[in-house]
Amino acid sequence: MKPVPEKVIFCTLRLEPPPLDKLAQKLKADGRAHALFDLWRNLVNQPNALTFVLKPPRDAKAKFHICADCGQAFSGAELVFRHFRQQHAEKAVKIVPKTVEPPKGSFQFVARCGLCRSLLCPPNYHEFSARLVAHHKERHDRVPFDEFRAKVANSNSADDVEAWRKALSVTEELHCAVCDQVVVDERSLLDHVRQAHADRVEKTEEELAIPAARLRQLECRDIRRACNQIWDKEKKEPGHFLALLRQALSQRGLQIFRDLLGHQYACRYHPRRASERDQLTPRQQEVLALAGAPARRGHKPNRHTLRDHFAAQGVAEADVKADADALVRMGLLVELENGQLDALGPGSHIAT
Repeated sequence: MKPVPEKVIFCTLRLEPPPLDKLAQKLKADGRAHALFDLWRNLVNQPNALTFVLKPPRDAKAKFHICADCGQAFSGAELVFRHFRQQHAEKAVKIVPKTVEPPKGSFQFVARCGLCRSLLCPPNYHEFSARLVAHHKERHDRVPFDEFRAKVANSNSADDVEAWRKALSVTEELHCAVCDQVVVDERSLLDHVRQAHADRVEKTEEELAIPAARLRQLECRDIRRACNQIWDKEKKEPGHFLALLRQALSQRGLQIFRDLLGHQYACRYHPRRASERDQLTPRQQEVLALAGAPARRGHKPNRHTLRDHFAAQGVAEADVKADADALVRMGLLVELENGQLDALGPGSHIAT
């Protein structure tokens, strides 16, 4: 038996605007430079931030099939109908009671099941053997048939005989819940619904957009496999995702820059080199010199470092904070998310 080939489905990731807008507002209010990789880890933990977009091959006429009742997506019509048969078949059935003529004949006894005490039928009824086998198969199949048959007893109560007659005088008809057509059995009903009321079973779409939060709820293996493959690839090498995030944040007015190691950062202010036209005070130039100097013991200075440095010169902490804020606004000083300060210079980590 040849293995069933996997269906080719193209899948990409899409960032949703509401979480991005909220993230951009937070970054603008913060003013610090945040690593794109850290922002990526923050977004992937939000279930409403990512959406899987699936498309069939361009040269194929295949479409995605959607359950009209619950919205489950499938790659084929047979799969969506199987889902409908298992999950929503009861909604297409309408059971209508119908009165029929009770059985005729002389019935003095009626058989009663010795296990569940249910009335079966009289021993001289023409369907006695068939009903006995059906009842055993439906209710007591774990008990050997000979043992079950030995416990069946006859009741000569007139009330029991009348109750059996009354039960057989009412039967149930299966009707289509849409058009009220009478069908023979449940299989015929499902075939009728599929042929006459296909719009009640499925809808077709040329493109699917599935939120990441619904990934585990997908029943179709082909679609779930395509989403998991692109998701595993992005988690190992999030280059495409970072490109989407960089473009989205740039469109929202944030600045993207790199450090010397190639790490990308997003910030409200874009770092720039101080020029001769910049009218800086000596203290501000000293702040830039401290921030742009090579890191000591692997750490760049922060606001506490500046405070302690200028406290020895008798400068108030509020004045140091004002100078640092002014340099950050001018783009001459970069404040990272961990609080470290950096500036363009010989020892800077920021790429020019």
